[in-house]
Amino acid sequence: MHNFNLKAIILATLMGALASGCSYKTDKTTRELKHPMDTLRIDVGSEAPSLDPTIAEDTSSTRIMFDLFSGLLDFDQENNPIPGMASSWNISTDGKTYTFHLRKNLKFSDGTPITAHDFVYSWQRLVNPSTASNYNMLLSSVVNANAIMKSKAPVTSLGISAPDDYTFVVQLMHPDTSFLKAILLPNAYVVPQKTIEKYGRAWINPANMVTSGAYKLKEHIVNGYIIATKNPHYYDESQVRIQNIKYFPYVETTTAVQSYKTGGLDVTWQTLPLDLYASLKQQFGDQVHTVLQEALYFYDFNMKNPVIANNPKLRKALTMAIDREILTRDVLKQGQLPLYSTVSTTVDNKAYANLQYDWAHWPRDKQIAEAKALLKKAGYNSTHPFEFTISYNTLETHKRIALALASMWQQAFDNAIKVKLQNMEWKTFIDARHNGNYQVARDGWVGDYNGITTYTVLYACKSGANNSHYCNPQYDELIALAIANLDPTQQLVLFKQALALPLNDYATIPLYQYTYSEMVKPYVKGYNPDQNYLEHVQSKWMHF
Repeated sequence: MHNFNLKAIILATLMGALASGCSYKTDKTTRELKHPMDTLRIDVGSEAPSLDPTIAEDTSSTRIMFDLFSGLLDFDQENNPIPGMASSWNISTDGKTYTFHLRKNLKFSDGTPITAHDFVYSWQRLVNPSTASNYNMLLSSVVNANAIMKSKAPVTSLGISAPDDYTFVVQLMHPDTSFLKAILLPNAYVVPQKTIEKYGRAWINPANMVTSGAYKLKEHIVNGYIIATKNPHYYDESQVRIQNIKYFPYVETTTAVQSYKTGGLDVTWQTLPLDLYASLKQQFGDQVHTVLQEALYFYDFNMKNPVIANNPKLRKALTMAIDREILTRDVLKQGQLPLYSTVSTTVDNKAYANLQYDWAHWPRDKQIAEAKALLKKAGYNSTHPFEFTISYNTLETHKRIALALASMWQQAFDNAIKVKLQNMEWKTFIDARHNGNYQVARDGWVGDYNGITTYTVLYACKSGANNSHYCNPQYDELIALAIANLDPTQQLVLFKQALALPLNDYATIPLYQYTYSEMVKPYVKGYNPDQNYLEHVQSKWMHF
């Protein structure tokens, strides 16, 4: 059991910033001597749970997949679709048939040809239930995809075909304006059928892996580093200017910053230490990039837990008692936006900005009074407190947030709430959320594209992205109706009606919209993170 004090947490944050304010001067000569000019060193935040692009579902794995594999389309630094392995494509007048025209002489990293038939295999593998990809929903608008995912149709019935080696045709059930953006994710990239069938799960080992992207896997030391080297068979090989990429899984952001300072890293991960942010900004100036991200930070209620699932008043009380203004302004202090909704305020050009709790703008004392009344009605008080555990993965920021929220709940409810913290290694934490082995857990979702359906999967019954295990059939029905509706105005109304359900059912605790902060050495050229609201990054953009 922990004893929390929010003022102490905030004071510690301020004192940490002051203590770290002593000047740091980079020794340019030492930096240049230490830096291998043929290698880009980047932090990916944790050990990648999977190097299989079909399976990968987290940002650490995805950052590496963007280098190792390629798809029909590529994307620029503002997240716009551009030609990739398909040099062009056509869309039918009814918006339901996409025809992609592949480049000639495409090859995997072992020199074997890549054809449209390889995309047929790769996409069938993605929707195949035996693959168990939590990102199969990227193809949910393709004909028969949903039936295949539910084992109600054969994989071969997926609405895709390869009339010849250079033509790949996709049939959609209905027009989908987000389709091209969805297939920019590595899960829809091309993978090597022969290698996978030969080695099974061991195909991702460095000695076996065959890739399709700008780089190929050379070495993987678990919890140590990953090295990728330039793929000579990549279709755009002449534009790849750095020979090697070395990925470090720094879980502790302070360690990553120290490595950056001493010349061991060229680019840090998405998070900088809360205590050091102000001083780093002062010391390193425009080497620190902070960008508002199309992403949500929230907590899941485990709706498999009957105590939590059967007590909506309890869930609402805990949600309402959190002061998001203090959390973002005084604890996090990196421009994050307080969140009172199931989606961001910025998605789809702010179309959903007014979708939020009806109490979002109440005075703070009124919120607290209502939260106390709700907790009492939920059956909890000082003699019968609600005791629960917050689970989170290893990161200083997650721990600081958990401490702050625990303090807010104790201040609001006195002894009627008792909180424990549980820290987990990343892969174990992912499994715990998927399997419902928690009470309340930290969660986050980085939009895969700037469209509302990037968030709707978070609340769909049996969705692999739904870690709260919330299920409301009416929600699924409304989402299906919205996707199939061709009238943009009616579609917006249906999406809002659907998303209001998990909001008012208090399936999750929305906390804030992310910003991401990273440091980039001035000698790293060609990379412009400031307009990259999804933080989808490819090393091939960069050079020294």
